[in-house]
Amino acid sequence: MQNQTYSNNYNYPVSSLSIRPNAVLNTGIFGTVIGSTVAMGLNLHKVQSEEMSIGEALTDSLAKGAGAGLAAATATAAAQAIGGGRVTNWAVMLATATGVGYAINMLGKKNEADGKK
Repeated sequence: MQNQTYSNNYNYPVSSLSIRPNAVLNTGIFGTVIGSTVAMGLNLHKVQSEEMSIGEALTDSLAKGAGAGLAAATATAAAQAIGGGRVTNWAVMLATATGVGYAINMLGKKNEADGKK
């Protein structure tokens, strides 16, 4: 393992490169761009069929993109923190991104239900 340092109180290596903030930020930005553009592509069909306005489509797309970015960044940070091999990292990323997506979706449903009361 490269870049290992040893603390004074313990005999195990502590990596100085556990979480790389730039990688987490870049992944979050990439996830936001991809999530927003995919959502907008889907929403444009709804705009054409007059199910929503262009403003609603834009707002919905940006919100979904932000959720995708948050899920991507969180998944990247979790995988870096675990520091396993490729298969482990993919499993951690999939589980984390799914959990974040599920939590965001549940918050959205709760807020939607609260708004209808």
